[in-house]
Parts: sequence; C-alpha cells; structure tokens
Amino acid sequence: MTQKLRTLVIYREDRFRKESRHQVGKVECAKIVLELPVSHGGLSSETWEESALVSPQLVLLELSKDLTSNLKLLRELQQNFPGIPVLAAGEMLDSAFLIQALRLGVKEILPKPLTTETVHHAFVRIQSQLGSVGQTKEPATIFSFFSSKGGSGSTTVSTNFAVSLSKLSKKKILMLDLDTELGDVANFFGLRSQKFLVEADHDGTVLDPAMIFRSITTHSKTGIDLLSFSDWFPQRSKALVAGVKPLLSMLQGEYDYIIIDTSSTLNELVVSVLDSTHIIFLISKCNLPALRNAQRVLHGFEGLGYSAGRIRLLLNRYQKGQDIGIKEVEKTLGFQVFWSIPNDYKSLIRSIQAGDPLTLQTSSIPIAKSFYDLSARVLGLPIQSHPKPTSSFLVRTKETATESMPLTTLNLLKS
Repeated sequence: MTQKLRTLVIYREDRFRKESRHQVGKVECAKIVLELPVSHGGLSSETWEESALVSPQLVLLELSKDLTSNLKLLRELQQNFPGIPVLAAGEMLDSAFLIQALRLGVKEILPKPLTTETVHHAFVRIQSQLGSVGQTKEPATIFSFFSSKGGSGSTTVSTNFAVSLSKLSKKKILMLDLDTELGDVANFFGLRSQKFLVEADHDGTVLDPAMIFRSITTHSKTGIDLLSFSDWFPQRSKALVAGVKPLLSMLQGEYDYIIIDTSSTLNELVVSVLDSTHIIFLISKCNLPALRNAQRVLHGFEGLGYSAGRIRLLLNRYQKGQDIGIKEVEKTLGFQVFWSIPNDYKSLIRSIQAGDPLTLQTSSIPIAKSFYDLSARVLGLPIQSHPKPTSSFLVRTKETATESMPLTTLNLLKS
C-alpha cells in the first residue's frame, strides 16, 4: 500500500481546520497527522518540539492578513522543518510577500475556501516533486542515553539496547558514540581498530557526506553501524556544535533508528543532540548520590524545555529488596520509572571482555531478557519470547509518548 504524505495543518481559524480535514481526507496520497492552532504570537518552542515527533512531510498553512506574522511563522517553519514543502492558503497577496514566501519554502498559494480540485492537484504535484512516496522512508527515530552520574552504565545499556532493538525490529541502526573523552562503544562491540569523525587534524565541517561514511564501521555480527564522534578532542568538537543538528538530520535519512551514547555532562554538544532526540533515556543507579544527580538532571531538562513525555527514567543495576525501592524513587523524584535493569555484574564483565554485547550472546538470563523486554516495550511489541542470539536480524512502530509524572522540586539535598 502506498505510504501517504504525512501532513501537518497549521490553522488560524477553526473553520479552516474543518475545511482542510474534509478536503485532505479526499486525497489518496495524503493524511493529516497533526493540527496546530496558531495565534498572532506564533507557536511556542515546546509546540514545535512536540510537532517534530510526528515527522511531517508536508505543511498546509493558513495565512492571515498580517503579512509580518505570516513571514515570522514561515521562518519558524523553515528553522524547525528545513526542506519540508509548504502549501499556504490565503487571500490575494502582494508580489513582494510572495517572493519572500517562496524563498521560505512555500510551493503554492491555494485560494480560500479550499476546493477538492485545488487541494488534490497541489498534493499530487508535491508528491511528484518528492518522488515516489511509496519509496520514501520516515526519518530515523533518535534515542539518546544520558547518565545521571559517571559510572551509571550508559554505554552498557545503550549497546545492549541497540542489539536487542535490531533483532526485534530488523531495521537499519546507527550507534553514535558522542562521549568525546571516555567513549568506549567500539570496544563494547569488540572493535579494536576505531575510526573517528573528528580527528586531531580535523579542520572544517562535520557535514561532508564522504567523510561521515568513511568514519562509519559496520559490526559484522549484528549489522549495526558505529560512528564515534571524536577521541580526546573535546575542544575541537565544541567548535563543531552548530553542525550536529544538520548532521543528525542527514543521518536520519539513512537509518531507521539512531542510538546515541552521550557523556554525563550537559555541555553544548550534548544539548544540541538532545534537542533533536525523540526519546531521552535518563540512567540512574538506585543510590542517593545518583538520585541526587538525577534530580539535577531532570530540572536541567525542564530548564531546556524538554517535556516529561520525552524522558524515560531507567534504573540500572537494580536489586529487589535494597533500601531504596522503585516506589520510593518515584515518590522522591516525582517522576515515573520507565524500566529497571537487574544487576548482573559478572555476566556484563564477561561480555565486555569477550567484545560481544550480552544481548548478542544470549536472551535467556534475566539481564539479557530485560533488555529485550525494554526494546519490545519501546517498539510497542508484546513482551514475549525473544529471538535466539544469531546474526539474522518485526515492522517498526513508533511508540507514542507514555505519560510520565510531572517534574517537581525534589527533596534529596537533605539526605
């Protein structure tokens, strides 16, 4: 079945919303995935952030009579959805505005009220310009793993999640090591000869496609592609922060899932990646120092404008019966625990020494099964028996954001 153009409708009046829903509903090659009301003040950064999660391929925009407001909104559209075509609907507009609108991504101006014929032909023309929609893939979903404290096991969790996700989804996956000082993803996959995107003599951009794909190594046993950002050159990496979002956007066109192992510091490089991330996994151990840091990180995320629906709290090395249980963590943090990973230090050490993620070796022991169950939950699949650990690689389904408890002021400082 032909994939339909995922359409974001931005409207000024409810009458246009109903009109566009009626007319677009008649177009075979299109479907509305989100409708956003906009006032004279425009859309909030949080609204833009949430709208990005539906991965629109086309925007249908209702113009107002205020040309300045229209241009402001078009600039925001271009900034948040670069390259996505815009169909604008409005009254007759002057030529100066039309020239600026075309420069800002507007493909056509449709007269109001919308008619079946004009909408149908406009969507067909956009479909033709984009190529065969049936062959168009959705941009990769980005998962980032961030530790509340060093030593919380971000690399262990992210690498084993990557393997279990690849086996359950059978999709193309990129593992990006963003830790510019202590990154160790390649070693966890048993790769001793490592390439880096940013080398010592690097001078320029990170957006050279040839350079990017020369820096990618494919793990032969899983088919997962690995990309390490840099090795002990944090200052040089910092200078390239502006190129990170376009880099991820470029990589999203090549993969189904991008899994990022970050550092445990909210520096500019990490924040630029988290800004583009669909789901942020915050990893914490179940002890007071780690939970104090988890408190600070949650407030940091809130200050950065990240909605609670994008954050998943993971407890690593969790043991039932320990002094602090999951209910106590949730009550103290005011935030729901999404998943807990059992403690099995010996099995993990053996897998690291062998250079094979634990989920590649077995799915029978509790900790490996926990990673498979976590991936199944993220994919929206039933938690059940899992594939045997072979090199072979169910259809990707994006998980809708699960409800998380609201961010609140925590009371860990007195502990």
